[in-house]
Amino acid sequence: MQEKLALEAIYEISKVLGGEPVDKSLPYVLRLLEKLMGFERVTLTMVDPEAGELVVRATSNTKAPQVSFKKGEGIIGKVWKHGIPMIIPDISKEPEFLNKVWKRNIKGKIAFMAVPLKVEGKVIGVLSCDREYTKKESMDDYLRFLNMVAGLIAQHVRTWQKFRDEKRALEIELKRIYSNLKIEGIIGKSTAIMEVLENVHKVAETSATVLLMGESGVGKEVLARAIHFLSPRASKPFIKVNCAAIPENLLEAELFGYEKGAFTGAYVSKKGKFALAHEGTIFLDEIGDMPLPLQAKILRVLQEREIEPLGSTKVIKVDIRVIAATNKDLKKLVEKGQFREDLYYRLNVIPIYVPPLRERREDIPLLIGYFLDKFNKEYKKEVVIEPEVIDILTRYNWPGNVRELQNLIERFVILSSDGVIRRKDIPREIIESVEKVEAAANVSNTERKLPSTIELMEKEQIEKALAESGYVIKRAAKLLGMTPRQVSYRIKKYGIKLP
Repeated sequence: MQEKLALEAIYEISKVLGGEPVDKSLPYVLRLLEKLMGFERVTLTMVDPEAGELVVRATSNTKAPQVSFKKGEGIIGKVWKHGIPMIIPDISKEPEFLNKVWKRNIKGKIAFMAVPLKVEGKVIGVLSCDREYTKKESMDDYLRFLNMVAGLIAQHVRTWQKFRDEKRALEIELKRIYSNLKIEGIIGKSTAIMEVLENVHKVAETSATVLLMGESGVGKEVLARAIHFLSPRASKPFIKVNCAAIPENLLEAELFGYEKGAFTGAYVSKKGKFALAHEGTIFLDEIGDMPLPLQAKILRVLQEREIEPLGSTKVIKVDIRVIAATNKDLKKLVEKGQFREDLYYRLNVIPIYVPPLRERREDIPLLIGYFLDKFNKEYKKEVVIEPEVIDILTRYNWPGNVRELQNLIERFVILSSDGVIRRKDIPREIIESVEKVEAAANVSNTERKLPSTIELMEKEQIEKALAESGYVIKRAAKLLGMTPRQVSYRIKKYGIKLP
């Protein structure tokens, strides 16, 4: 065997194994062994732990046959069982050679070589091949070379298995994080938020379109990501598009992509967000700000699950899950002619309303504690908040919701000099807002009490007049300056009993 040729083959194989995933690299490596080293019918079998068999994983041919070996079965099975290389100088004279994979029509003297793939002493597969037998060459040299290649392949397979296992473990961990109703980033125990989380878990396992509704900062994007990572599409892309942040003239190209030359400046073709989200989830944030002309095209995607890039006549099928979010009342926009009614009903398959903080005030102390702990760790501090501050923050209406609260707690932690947050540290506008709202509420309560006081006085006057008139309604009415009909109505209204 020529050493120079063997070194060249090892070099080329190492390049392939170093740059390509298993499914692409293995067949190519086996074809290299044929082309550079003169091997024939190169086959890689790998252990299937579930079946407890060796199965054909790749061959130097275009298609691997569906063949398997039990441990100890044939030459390949023996190499698996004993973990040692084997060479058969003439397969026509070997009764244990099964000829299962290639169904050879044996003519001439053919040698068969098989070597184990080992990782940490454990056989994970077998690399085998044929070679025309000649006395001029030592088959042992070829066997040693094949053994070296098997070592490279084994390490490559192990690396990708480790990557796959780590990825799977990460996916499991993500699902574990989201498995309970305590979704990362959504903190609370109120009835309102627990209902939202329950709905998120219910809808996640489906492919139904979801419409998240709620004010800015309530956590719609966090919930959208939770729905994706709880779904069977968790390992596929999650693509976010902010419909309000992209100029109208660019949004269509951003969503659907474009071909080279589709418009001025389109020097290369580009995939759109829908294509990038194939088999995954696309999150259309602030869908209420999408221009009307583009809404018709979005409707087509939802109906037909197909897109047409700008400058192309080719229709592309996409398998996507759509989650939309808005801080606007889409129904009112429909009534004003600013949003398509048919698109609204397409998006509104599973509506989930995310309540603002003022509708779940009991969650505010929990959120304060969560963010305080988070930023204390991030900035390596031990800041605490006085109960009075928590009380004021709980009474605040939070127009920016969770995002505003998070930013405030981060500011508290960063600016704190003595590690204690007191009333004086609260921004003036928050205290003034709380006082203003509560003052208005007190006025409102006073106004609500006034009518009941007047009604009570009126009832007492009617009862007094009835008593003085001997319970004759006509006489009582004259004393009160009312008509008999008005007195009769009030007797019934106040439940006054006549003798």
